[in-house]
Amino acid sequence: MSSIQRPAQLLKTVSSRVLASTAPTADGKMSHQRVVHTTRPQVSYFTKVTGQPYPQSWFTTRRLSLAAQTLQQVLTAKQHPVVATSVLHSQDVNDAIRVEFADGSTSDLSHLWLRDNCQCEKCYSKSAQGRISLLKNLDLNTHPIHVQEVPNGSITVEWNDGHISEFSGEWLHQRAFNPTSRQKRRSQYALKKVPWGGDFRPKQFDYYNMLKDNQQLLDWHLAMERDGFTLIRNAPDKDVAGPELIEHIAVVKQSHYGPHSPVVVRADANNIAWTNSELGLHNDLAQYEYMAGIIFIHCKHQHVGSGGESLVSDGLYAAEELRRHHPEAFKLLTTTDNYYWDKGVANLPWEQDEFFKIARMPVIKLDNNQEVIQVAVNNAVRDSYLDLPAHKVKQFYEAMKMYNDILYENAITFKMAEGDIIVLDNIRCLHGRLGYEAHSTRHLESSYLDWDEARCRRRRLQEKLGVE
Repeated sequence: MSSIQRPAQLLKTVSSRVLASTAPTADGKMSHQRVVHTTRPQVSYFTKVTGQPYPQSWFTTRRLSLAAQTLQQVLTAKQHPVVATSVLHSQDVNDAIRVEFADGSTSDLSHLWLRDNCQCEKCYSKSAQGRISLLKNLDLNTHPIHVQEVPNGSITVEWNDGHISEFSGEWLHQRAFNPTSRQKRRSQYALKKVPWGGDFRPKQFDYYNMLKDNQQLLDWHLAMERDGFTLIRNAPDKDVAGPELIEHIAVVKQSHYGPHSPVVVRADANNIAWTNSELGLHNDLAQYEYMAGIIFIHCKHQHVGSGGESLVSDGLYAAEELRRHHPEAFKLLTTTDNYYWDKGVANLPWEQDEFFKIARMPVIKLDNNQEVIQVAVNNAVRDSYLDLPAHKVKQFYEAMKMYNDILYENAITFKMAEGDIIVLDNIRCLHGRLGYEAHSTRHLESSYLDWDEARCRRRRLQEKLGVE
Protein backbone atom coordinates (compact mmCIF):
# COMPACT_ATOMS: atom_id res chain seq x y z
CA MET A 1 0.00 0.00 0.00
CA SER A 2 1.44 3.37 -1.03
CA SER A 3 2.07 6.07 1.55
CA ILE A 4 -0.01 9.27 1.79
CA GLN A 5 1.62 12.06 -0.23
CA ARG A 6 2.04 15.58 1.04
CA PRO A 7 0.06 18.28 -0.81
CA ALA A 8 3.19 19.64 -2.54
CA GLN A 9 4.22 16.15 -3.66
CA LEU A 10 0.74 15.33 -4.88
CA LEU A 11 0.53 18.62 -6.77
CA LYS A 12 3.68 17.61 -8.62
CA THR A 13 2.22 14.16 -9.33
CA VAL A 14 -1.05 15.36 -10.84
CA SER A 15 0.69 17.83 -13.13
CA SER A 16 0.37 15.60 -16.16
CA ARG A 17 2.01 17.83 -18.78
CA VAL A 18 3.49 21.29 -19.15
CA LEU A 19 3.55 23.38 -22.31
CA ALA A 20 5.38 26.60 -23.06
CA SER A 21 2.97 29.06 -24.59
CA THR A 22 2.73 32.60 -25.88
CA ALA A 23 -0.43 34.55 -25.22
CA PRO A 24 -1.51 38.20 -25.45
CA THR A 25 -1.51 40.33 -22.29
CA ALA A 26 -3.94 43.13 -21.48
CA ASP A 27 -1.76 45.67 -23.31
CA GLY A 28 -1.81 43.57 -26.49
CA LYS A 29 1.76 42.25 -26.18
CA MET A 30 2.67 38.56 -26.20
CA SER A 31 3.78 36.91 -22.94
CA HIS A 32 5.09 33.45 -22.09
CA GLN A 33 3.42 31.23 -19.47
CA ARG A 34 3.72 27.68 -18.17
CA VAL A 35 0.47 25.75 -18.62
CA VAL A 36 -0.37 22.75 -16.40
CA HIS A 37 -3.10 20.32 -17.47
CA THR A 38 -4.79 18.10 -14.83
CA THR A 39 -7.80 15.80 -14.99
CA ARG A 40 -10.96 15.87 -12.84
CA PRO A 41 -10.10 12.53 -11.09
CA GLN A 42 -6.70 13.92 -10.16
CA VAL A 43 -8.30 17.02 -8.62
CA SER A 44 -10.82 14.89 -6.65
CA TYR A 45 -8.08 12.61 -5.42
CA PHE A 46 -6.04 15.61 -4.23
CA THR A 47 -9.03 16.95 -2.19
CA LYS A 48 -9.91 13.52 -0.73
CA VAL A 49 -6.41 12.71 0.41
CA THR A 50 -5.39 16.13 1.74
CA GLY A 51 -8.73 17.45 2.91
CA GLN A 52 -7.81 20.69 1.16
CA PRO A 53 -9.24 22.26 -1.98
CA TYR A 54 -7.10 22.03 -5.10
CA PRO A 55 -5.26 25.38 -5.27
CA GLN A 56 -6.49 26.25 -8.78
CA SER A 57 -9.19 25.18 -11.25
CA TRP A 58 -8.74 21.69 -12.71
CA PHE A 59 -7.52 23.08 -16.07
CA THR A 60 -5.48 26.13 -15.16
CA THR A 61 -2.38 28.23 -15.52
CA ARG A 62 0.10 28.68 -12.71
CA ARG A 63 3.77 29.16 -12.10
CA LEU A 64 5.63 25.94 -11.39
CA SER A 65 8.46 25.46 -8.99
CA LEU A 66 11.88 25.26 -10.63
CA ALA A 67 12.10 21.58 -9.69
CA ALA A 68 8.74 20.78 -11.28
CA GLN A 69 9.67 22.66 -14.43
CA THR A 70 12.99 20.83 -14.65
CA LEU A 71 11.35 17.44 -14.15
CA GLN A 72 8.76 18.14 -16.81
CA GLN A 73 11.41 19.36 -19.25
CA VAL A 74 13.35 16.13 -18.77
CA LEU A 75 10.24 14.01 -19.40
CA THR A 76 9.28 16.10 -22.43
CA ALA A 77 12.79 15.89 -23.85
CA LYS A 78 12.68 12.10 -23.69
CA GLN A 79 9.36 12.01 -25.56
CA HIS A 80 10.30 14.73 -28.08
CA PRO A 81 14.07 15.04 -28.50
CA VAL A 82 15.18 18.44 -29.79
CA VAL A 83 16.47 18.43 -33.36
CA ALA A 84 18.17 21.21 -35.32
CA THR A 85 14.89 22.36 -36.86
CA SER A 86 12.87 22.43 -33.62
CA VAL A 87 11.35 25.80 -32.72
CA LEU A 88 12.65 26.78 -29.28
CA HIS A 89 11.19 30.27 -28.90
CA SER A 90 8.70 32.51 -30.66
CA GLN A 91 7.53 36.08 -30.25
CA ASP A 92 5.31 38.49 -32.14
CA VAL A 93 7.15 41.33 -33.89
CA ASN A 94 5.28 43.85 -36.02
CA ASP A 95 3.44 41.81 -38.69
CA ALA A 96 5.42 38.62 -38.13
CA ILE A 97 6.23 35.87 -35.67
CA ARG A 98 9.95 35.65 -34.92
CA VAL A 99 11.08 32.09 -34.27
CA GLU A 100 14.38 30.73 -33.03
CA PHE A 101 15.38 27.23 -34.12
CA ALA A 102 17.50 24.78 -32.17
CA ASP A 103 20.42 25.24 -34.58
CA GLY A 104 20.59 28.91 -33.54
CA SER A 105 19.09 30.35 -36.72
CA THR A 106 16.14 32.73 -36.61
CA SER A 107 13.49 33.96 -39.00
CA ASP A 108 10.63 36.45 -39.05
CA LEU A 109 7.56 34.69 -40.45
CA SER A 110 4.96 37.02 -41.90
CA HIS A 111 1.44 36.68 -40.48
CA LEU A 112 0.02 36.75 -44.00
CA TRP A 113 2.47 34.16 -45.26
CA LEU A 114 1.71 31.82 -42.36
CA ARG A 115 -2.05 32.16 -42.76
CA ASP A 116 -1.81 31.67 -46.53
CA ASN A 117 0.23 28.50 -45.99
CA CYS A 118 -1.82 26.87 -43.24
CA GLN A 119 -1.25 23.12 -43.44
CA CYS A 120 -4.52 21.93 -41.91
CA GLU A 121 -6.78 19.65 -43.95
CA LYS A 122 -9.27 22.47 -44.55
CA CYS A 123 -6.62 24.69 -46.14
CA TYR A 124 -4.20 22.24 -47.74
CA SER A 125 -4.45 18.89 -49.53
CA LYS A 126 -1.58 16.58 -48.62
CA SER A 127 -2.38 14.15 -51.42
CA ALA A 128 -2.54 16.88 -54.09
CA GLN A 129 0.20 18.92 -52.36
CA GLY A 130 -1.64 22.15 -53.04
CA ARG A 131 -3.73 24.81 -51.36
CA ILE A 132 -7.47 24.31 -50.97
CA SER A 133 -7.84 27.80 -49.55
CA LEU A 134 -8.37 30.62 -52.05
CA LEU A 135 -6.42 33.85 -52.26
CA LYS A 136 -9.65 35.81 -52.62
CA ASN A 137 -10.62 34.74 -49.09
CA LEU A 138 -7.32 35.79 -47.48
CA ASP A 139 -7.80 38.67 -45.01
CA LEU A 140 -4.87 41.06 -45.44
CA ASN A 141 -5.32 42.16 -41.81
CA THR A 142 -5.11 38.65 -40.38
CA HIS A 143 -3.08 38.31 -37.17
CA PRO A 144 -2.55 35.76 -34.41
CA ILE A 145 -4.10 36.07 -30.96
CA HIS A 146 -2.22 33.11 -29.50
CA VAL A 147 1.03 31.39 -30.48
CA GLN A 148 2.21 28.26 -28.71
CA GLU A 149 5.41 26.24 -28.97
CA VAL A 150 4.79 22.50 -28.87
CA PRO A 151 7.20 19.92 -27.37
CA ASN A 152 7.63 18.20 -30.77
CA GLY A 153 9.33 21.35 -32.09
CA SER A 154 6.37 22.81 -33.95
CA ILE A 155 4.17 25.84 -33.22
CA THR A 156 0.42 26.30 -33.20
CA VAL A 157 -1.18 29.61 -34.09
CA GLU A 158 -4.70 30.73 -33.23
CA TRP A 159 -5.83 33.46 -35.62
CA ASN A 160 -8.17 36.38 -35.01
CA ASP A 161 -10.87 34.60 -37.06
CA GLY A 162 -10.73 31.57 -34.75
CA HIS A 163 -8.84 29.33 -37.18
CA ILE A 164 -5.97 27.27 -35.75
CA SER A 165 -2.83 26.32 -37.69
CA GLU A 166 0.08 24.07 -36.78
CA PHE A 167 3.48 24.27 -38.46
CA SER A 168 6.26 21.76 -37.90
CA GLY A 169 9.70 23.11 -37.10
CA GLU A 170 11.18 21.30 -40.09
CA TRP A 171 8.62 22.84 -42.48
CA LEU A 172 9.31 26.35 -41.14
CA HIS A 173 13.09 25.86 -41.11
CA GLN A 174 13.12 24.85 -44.79
CA ARG A 175 11.14 27.96 -45.73
CA ALA A 176 12.75 30.43 -43.31
CA PHE A 177 13.25 33.97 -44.58
CA ASN A 178 16.99 33.94 -44.01
CA PRO A 179 19.87 33.81 -46.54
CA THR A 180 20.72 30.14 -45.93
CA SER A 181 17.23 28.76 -46.50
CA ARG A 182 16.57 31.03 -49.45
CA GLN A 183 19.82 29.98 -51.13
CA LYS A 184 18.98 26.29 -50.65
CA ARG A 185 15.71 26.76 -52.51
CA ARG A 186 17.46 28.65 -55.31
CA SER A 187 19.88 25.73 -55.71
CA GLN A 188 17.03 23.24 -55.66
CA TYR A 189 15.40 25.23 -58.45
CA ALA A 190 18.57 25.46 -60.55
CA LEU A 191 22.26 25.06 -59.82
CA LYS A 192 24.61 28.00 -60.29
CA LYS A 193 26.12 28.17 -63.77
CA VAL A 194 29.90 28.46 -64.16
CA PRO A 195 31.01 30.35 -67.30
CA TRP A 196 33.91 28.91 -69.30
CA GLY A 197 36.25 29.98 -72.10
CA GLY A 198 38.30 28.38 -74.85
CA ASP A 199 40.45 26.24 -72.52
CA PHE A 200 37.42 24.36 -71.12
CA ARG A 201 37.15 20.58 -71.50
CA PRO A 202 33.75 18.97 -70.98
CA LYS A 203 33.16 16.22 -68.47
CA GLN A 204 32.79 12.80 -70.15
CA PHE A 205 30.27 10.03 -69.45
CA ASP A 206 29.57 6.54 -70.76
CA TYR A 207 26.22 6.00 -72.49
CA TYR A 208 25.50 2.63 -70.89
CA ASN A 209 26.66 3.66 -67.43
CA MET A 210 24.14 6.50 -67.55
CA LEU A 211 21.39 3.97 -68.31
CA LYS A 212 22.20 1.65 -65.41
CA ASP A 213 23.83 3.81 -62.71
CA ASN A 214 21.76 6.54 -61.03
CA GLN A 215 24.85 8.14 -59.50
CA GLN A 216 26.39 8.51 -62.96
CA LEU A 217 23.13 9.97 -64.22
CA LEU A 218 23.01 12.46 -61.35
CA ASP A 219 26.64 13.45 -61.96
CA TRP A 220 25.71 14.15 -65.59
CA HIS A 221 22.76 16.32 -64.50
CA LEU A 222 24.97 18.32 -62.14
CA ALA A 223 27.61 18.86 -64.83
CA MET A 224 24.98 19.94 -67.35
CA GLU A 225 23.46 22.53 -65.03
CA ARG A 226 26.87 23.85 -64.01
CA ASP A 227 28.76 23.79 -67.34
CA GLY A 228 26.06 23.45 -69.99
CA PHE A 229 28.27 21.08 -72.02
CA THR A 230 29.04 17.37 -71.57
CA LEU A 231 30.35 14.59 -73.85
CA ILE A 232 28.77 11.12 -73.81
CA ARG A 233 30.83 8.27 -75.29
CA ASN A 234 29.99 4.82 -76.60
CA ALA A 235 26.45 5.45 -77.88
CA PRO A 236 24.95 2.62 -79.97
CA ASP A 237 24.93 2.89 -83.75
CA LYS A 238 21.25 3.67 -84.26
CA ASP A 239 19.27 6.74 -85.18
CA VAL A 240 17.28 6.84 -81.95
CA ALA A 241 20.19 6.46 -79.49
CA GLY A 242 19.66 10.08 -78.39
CA PRO A 243 15.88 9.85 -77.92
CA GLU A 244 16.23 6.54 -76.04
CA LEU A 245 18.64 8.14 -73.58
CA ILE A 246 16.33 11.13 -73.22
CA GLU A 247 13.39 8.80 -72.53
CA HIS A 248 15.45 7.24 -69.73
CA ILE A 249 15.89 10.73 -68.27
CA ALA A 250 12.41 12.14 -68.92
CA VAL A 251 10.60 12.77 -72.23
CA VAL A 252 11.70 13.95 -75.68
CA LYS A 253 10.78 17.50 -76.65
CA GLN A 254 9.16 17.37 -80.05
CA SER A 255 9.69 19.99 -82.75
CA HIS A 256 8.19 20.21 -86.21
CA TYR A 257 11.12 17.95 -87.23
CA GLY A 258 9.74 15.18 -85.02
CA PRO A 259 11.39 13.37 -82.05
CA HIS A 260 14.78 13.28 -83.79
CA SER A 261 16.29 14.84 -86.89
CA PRO A 262 18.95 13.31 -89.20
CA VAL A 263 21.58 15.94 -90.02
CA VAL A 264 22.75 14.74 -93.45
CA VAL A 265 23.13 16.36 -96.85
CA ARG A 266 19.66 16.38 -98.47
CA ALA A 267 18.45 17.53 -101.82
CA ASP A 268 16.10 20.52 -101.54
CA ALA A 269 16.92 20.80 -97.83
CA ASN A 270 14.44 22.79 -95.73
CA ASN A 271 17.19 23.68 -93.26
CA ILE A 272 20.74 24.99 -93.77
CA ALA A 273 21.98 22.26 -91.41
CA TRP A 274 21.12 19.70 -94.10
CA THR A 275 23.65 21.06 -96.52
CA ASN A 276 27.43 20.67 -96.49
CA SER A 277 27.95 24.39 -95.81
CA GLU A 278 29.75 25.80 -92.80
CA LEU A 279 27.32 26.44 -89.97
CA GLY A 280 27.92 29.49 -87.81
CA LEU A 281 27.73 29.26 -84.03
CA HIS A 282 24.03 29.08 -83.18
CA ASN A 283 21.32 27.93 -80.82
CA ASP A 284 18.83 25.43 -82.22
CA LEU A 285 15.14 26.31 -82.60
CA ALA A 286 15.53 30.05 -82.05
CA GLN A 287 12.33 30.28 -84.11
CA TYR A 288 10.43 28.87 -81.11
CA GLU A 289 9.18 31.23 -78.38
CA TYR A 290 10.03 28.42 -75.96
CA MET A 291 13.38 27.19 -77.27
CA ALA A 292 14.49 23.63 -76.60
CA GLY A 293 16.46 23.62 -73.35
CA ILE A 294 18.97 20.85 -74.09
CA ILE A 295 20.20 19.44 -77.40
CA PHE A 296 21.70 15.97 -77.90
CA ILE A 297 23.89 15.70 -81.04
CA HIS A 298 24.83 12.10 -81.82
CA CYS A 299 27.57 11.29 -84.33
CA LYS A 300 26.66 8.13 -86.25
CA HIS A 301 29.09 8.60 -89.13
CA GLN A 302 31.84 11.19 -89.33
CA HIS A 303 33.23 12.78 -92.45
CA VAL A 304 36.56 11.25 -93.45
CA GLY A 305 39.12 13.90 -94.34
CA SER A 306 39.25 17.60 -93.64
CA GLY A 307 36.09 19.43 -92.65
CA GLY A 308 33.14 18.55 -90.49
CA GLU A 309 34.77 19.67 -87.22
CA SER A 310 32.40 20.88 -84.49
CA LEU A 311 32.60 24.20 -82.65
CA VAL A 312 31.12 24.93 -79.22
CA SER A 313 31.12 28.24 -77.32
CA ASP A 314 29.65 29.38 -74.02
CA GLY A 315 27.13 32.15 -74.67
CA LEU A 316 27.05 32.98 -70.96
CA TYR A 317 30.80 33.59 -70.84
CA ALA A 318 30.65 35.73 -73.99
CA ALA A 319 27.70 37.72 -72.62
CA GLU A 320 29.55 38.50 -69.39
CA GLU A 321 32.63 39.55 -71.38
CA LEU A 322 30.43 41.84 -73.46
CA ARG A 323 28.82 43.29 -70.34
CA ARG A 324 32.22 43.92 -68.75
CA HIS A 325 33.99 45.49 -71.71
CA HIS A 326 31.16 46.87 -73.87
CA PRO A 327 28.23 47.73 -71.58
CA GLU A 328 26.36 49.79 -74.20
CA ALA A 329 26.42 46.93 -76.71
CA PHE A 330 25.31 44.56 -73.95
CA LYS A 331 22.40 46.84 -73.08
CA LEU A 332 21.36 47.01 -76.74
CA LEU A 333 21.32 43.21 -77.12
CA THR A 334 19.27 42.78 -73.94
CA THR A 335 16.66 45.43 -74.80
CA THR A 336 16.19 44.98 -78.56
CA ASP A 337 14.09 42.16 -79.96
CA ASN A 338 15.02 40.09 -82.98
CA TYR A 339 12.58 38.14 -85.11
CA TYR A 340 13.46 34.49 -85.85
CA TRP A 341 11.45 32.47 -88.35
CA ASP A 342 11.20 29.14 -90.14
CA LYS A 343 8.81 28.13 -92.88
CA GLY A 344 8.66 24.92 -94.90
CA VAL A 345 7.25 21.46 -95.51
CA ALA A 346 8.19 18.00 -94.33
CA ASN A 347 11.19 16.14 -95.77
CA LEU A 348 10.60 12.98 -93.74
CA PRO A 349 7.44 11.01 -92.81
CA TRP A 350 7.62 11.83 -89.08
CA GLU A 351 7.97 15.59 -89.62
CA GLN A 352 5.11 18.07 -89.45
CA ASP A 353 3.51 18.40 -92.90
CA GLU A 354 4.03 22.15 -93.05
CA PHE A 355 5.15 24.83 -90.63
CA PHE A 356 5.52 28.58 -90.27
CA LYS A 357 7.23 29.64 -87.05
CA ILE A 358 7.93 33.20 -85.88
CA ALA A 359 9.51 34.05 -82.54
CA ARG A 360 10.53 37.40 -81.09
CA MET A 361 13.14 37.83 -78.37
CA PRO A 362 16.37 39.68 -77.55
CA VAL A 363 19.75 38.14 -78.34
CA ILE A 364 20.50 38.11 -74.59
CA LYS A 365 17.68 37.68 -72.08
CA LEU A 366 18.03 38.70 -68.41
CA ASP A 367 16.02 37.82 -65.31
CA ASN A 368 14.92 40.21 -62.55
CA ASN A 369 18.38 39.99 -60.97
CA GLN A 370 20.01 41.05 -64.27
CA GLU A 371 21.51 37.58 -64.69
CA VAL A 372 21.75 36.05 -68.18
CA ILE A 373 19.15 33.29 -68.55
CA GLN A 374 19.06 32.78 -72.33
CA VAL A 375 20.88 33.64 -75.51
CA ALA A 376 19.37 33.39 -79.00
CA VAL A 377 21.84 33.44 -81.87
CA ASN A 378 21.04 31.80 -85.19
CA ASN A 379 22.11 33.58 -88.36
CA ALA A 380 20.20 31.16 -90.61
CA VAL A 381 16.76 31.81 -89.08
CA ARG A 382 17.34 35.39 -87.91
CA ASP A 383 14.63 37.28 -89.78
CA SER A 384 15.24 40.11 -92.25
CA TYR A 385 12.45 42.05 -90.54
CA LEU A 386 13.80 44.44 -87.92
CA ASP A 387 11.39 46.28 -85.64
CA LEU A 388 13.74 49.27 -85.26
CA PRO A 389 13.96 52.88 -86.41
CA ALA A 390 16.34 53.06 -89.39
CA HIS A 391 18.93 55.20 -87.57
CA LYS A 392 19.43 52.49 -84.90
CA VAL A 393 20.09 49.60 -87.29
CA LYS A 394 23.86 50.03 -87.59
CA GLN A 395 24.28 50.24 -83.81
CA PHE A 396 22.38 46.99 -83.46
CA TYR A 397 24.53 45.23 -86.09
CA GLU A 398 27.68 46.47 -84.41
CA ALA A 399 26.53 44.99 -81.07
CA MET A 400 25.59 41.65 -82.67
CA LYS A 401 28.93 41.44 -84.47
CA MET A 402 30.82 42.29 -81.27
CA TYR A 403 29.06 39.48 -79.39
CA ASN A 404 29.59 37.05 -82.28
CA ASP A 405 33.33 37.82 -82.32
CA ILE A 406 33.65 37.09 -78.59
CA LEU A 407 31.84 33.77 -79.12
CA TYR A 408 34.33 32.69 -81.79
CA GLU A 409 37.36 33.92 -79.85
CA ASN A 410 36.43 31.55 -77.01
CA ALA A 411 35.11 28.58 -78.99
CA ILE A 412 36.35 25.00 -78.72
CA THR A 413 36.98 23.16 -82.03
CA PHE A 414 37.11 19.36 -82.21
CA LYS A 415 36.02 16.46 -84.40
CA MET A 416 33.40 14.12 -82.97
CA ALA A 417 34.10 10.39 -83.07
CA GLU A 418 31.43 7.94 -84.10
CA GLY A 419 29.40 7.02 -81.02
CA ASP A 420 29.91 10.44 -79.41
CA ILE A 421 26.97 12.54 -78.21
CA ILE A 422 27.64 16.16 -77.36
CA VAL A 423 24.97 17.53 -75.02
CA LEU A 424 24.52 21.29 -74.74
CA ASP A 425 22.43 23.72 -72.75
CA ASN A 426 20.76 25.03 -75.90
CA ILE A 427 19.70 28.35 -74.37
CA ARG A 428 23.24 29.02 -73.18
CA CYS A 429 25.83 27.25 -75.36
CA LEU A 430 26.14 27.58 -79.12
CA HIS A 431 27.42 25.05 -81.64
CA GLY A 432 28.51 25.13 -85.26
CA ARG A 433 30.53 23.13 -87.79
CA LEU A 434 33.10 23.55 -90.51
CA GLY A 435 31.99 22.81 -94.07
CA TYR A 436 32.76 19.48 -95.76
CA GLU A 437 32.48 17.77 -99.14
CA ALA A 438 28.98 17.36 -100.54
CA HIS A 439 29.35 13.64 -101.25
CA SER A 440 30.20 12.87 -97.60
CA THR A 441 28.29 10.22 -95.63
CA ARG A 442 28.56 12.32 -92.45
CA HIS A 443 25.45 11.62 -90.37
CA LEU A 444 24.50 13.28 -87.09
CA GLU A 445 21.20 12.93 -85.20
CA SER A 446 19.77 15.72 -83.07
CA SER A 447 17.07 15.46 -80.40
CA TYR A 448 15.89 17.66 -77.55
CA LEU A 449 15.02 17.68 -73.85
CA ASP A 450 13.41 20.51 -71.89
CA TRP A 451 15.10 21.94 -68.81
CA ASP A 452 11.89 21.57 -66.80
CA GLU A 453 12.08 17.80 -67.25
CA ALA A 454 15.84 17.57 -66.72
CA ARG A 455 15.76 19.49 -63.43
CA CYS A 456 12.76 17.45 -62.34
CA ARG A 457 14.76 14.22 -62.77
CA ARG A 458 17.81 15.73 -61.04
CA ARG A 459 15.73 16.60 -57.95
CA ARG A 460 14.24 13.11 -57.79
CA LEU A 461 17.68 11.53 -58.11
CA GLN A 462 18.97 13.74 -55.30
CA GLU A 463 16.09 12.56 -53.10
CA LYS A 464 16.68 8.89 -53.91
CA LEU A 465 20.42 9.07 -53.40
CA GLY A 466 20.24 11.36 -50.36
CA VAL A 467 22.29 14.09 -52.02
CA GLU A 468 21.68 17.82 -51.55
